Amino acid sequence: MADKRNGFLEESAPSLDGVNARLSEAAQSGQPLDVILAVRGRISPVPGKHRGKWRMRTSQGHVLTFRPEFVVAFNGAAQAGQGISGPSMPTVT
Repeated sequence: MADKRNGFLEESAPSLDGVNARLSEAAQSGQPLDVILAVRGRISPVPGKHRGKWRMRTSQGHVLTFRPEFVVAFNGAAQAGQGISGPSMPTVT
């Protein structure tokens, strides 16, 4: 059985060298790149003039700010009276 690294099976996780190479290629070419990140942390709304954005703080203290339209799935927070289930897709109204 393969070892786990940061929650991923070692054989399925991309190498950091490979990720850095691809990001560097995209940066040099100037072409748009879709990047899907998995980030775990505590969430809060951004106050003030940037209402509508969200802020996530990781356990290491890093902060990521994003607009809700960039969310493709989420996992972890239970709704009142419900247990935590698998990944959920956001609903668009």
